[in-house]
Amino acid sequence: MNKFNSFLETKGISTEQFKEKSAEEIAGLYNEYNEKNAEILADLVAKGKEDNVEAIKSLKEEMAENTKLQMKSLNETIKQYGLQIKKLSEQEKSEGVGVVNSVRKGLEANKESLLKIKGDRSATLNFKAAGTMLISTNVAGGNVPVEQRLPGMDAIASRRIRMMDVVTRGTAESNVISWVSQANKDGAAGGTAEGALKNQIDFDLVVNSESVKKRTAFIKVSEEMVNDISFMTAEINNELMRELLKDVENQVYQGDNVGSNLNGIKTVATPFAAGSFAGTVDNANEADVLTVAMNQIQVAEQDDADYAFVHPNTITTLKLIKTSTTDRRYIDRLAMVAGQLSLDGVQLIPTTLVADGEYLIGNFASATVYDKGEMSIEVGRDSDDFTKNLVTVLAEWRGLCLVKTNRRPAFVTGVFATDKGLLETP
Repeated sequence: MNKFNSFLETKGISTEQFKEKSAEEIAGLYNEYNEKNAEILADLVAKGKEDNVEAIKSLKEEMAENTKLQMKSLNETIKQYGLQIKKLSEQEKSEGVGVVNSVRKGLEANKESLLKIKGDRSATLNFKAAGTMLISTNVAGGNVPVEQRLPGMDAIASRRIRMMDVVTRGTAESNVISWVSQANKDGAAGGTAEGALKNQIDFDLVVNSESVKKRTAFIKVSEEMVNDISFMTAEINNELMRELLKDVENQVYQGDNVGSNLNGIKTVATPFAAGSFAGTVDNANEADVLTVAMNQIQVAEQDDADYAFVHPNTITTLKLIKTSTTDRRYIDRLAMVAGQLSLDGVQLIPTTLVADGEYLIGNFASATVYDKGEMSIEVGRDSDDFTKNLVTVLAEWRGLCLVKTNRRPAFVTGVFATDKGLLETP
């Protein structure tokens, strides 16, 4: 067994396996073996020719013999390529162009690579038969053409903020806001006879207060998502701000003043009272209820109502109400201006903030939302965020909703089904 075969054994390659390898693989093995011999030869020469004459001579003879074997193997491979080209050329003459022609052209196109095998003993040949090209069969690793990606994100539909636009806004300079209210007023002004006691009036002063509350929301997201999706940071900020504002609006509407909840307008509003109109309205409808509620606010000597918040279904119901069962005309007091419905000048605001069948009507300038600083968004790390490559985005609002004690009758709330029953004639 010669030294090259021993080299092949160290690579786990038998003589039979070696013969079955491609020209490129054979060239690679010869090159690797020759490089090792060249290193050994250089080492022998460096140590001195006198002591290593025989070893140097033997090694050179072996390298020369290996070069002859290598060239013989490579020349045989090139000969086989030539026979293939000749055979394909003859087949093309009888069968015409097509797959045969394309393979022949592929071999000819690789002429430089074939020559490279002979000179450098290393090359790669690529062949591809032409055929019908289909997206389903000729495209791999992605989409061709690349899909058109629309910018931004298709966000889930969300309630529009409406009530925050109509209440009074203020700034809280302390964690508690207090006010003084008149209460328990006695006596009245009147005429006084000569020498008689004049009319005396008195009232109590009551100090009331509301405390600042905190409302928050956060999103936890990976650093990869923030960095790799260009619009993600903006969408996260928008989502947090939108959801937090919706929560604050809901608290302004119906917060129960328990714990971190605000003292909402509906919570302090006056319940609907039919008063002298109880049992006097034929075919009572939603417009009748709102009309009596407006009167209730006026009787309480409050400023006239300017807005009524109702569910969108109520708006549609009002639009469909006829004057009577026999008079099919729509109610004249309902007016639609620039897409906004109003009843006797009171703007009706549709919103899913209000439950279907309920309402809140009043003078919304009498309610004030105080902000303790700006709504803020902060980015930081929480718990094990650092080890998980996560970031926490936190949105926070601090403030309160205030309706002064003597302004609370400016708001009336109720349920249409119940209140229509109170107005309906027996």
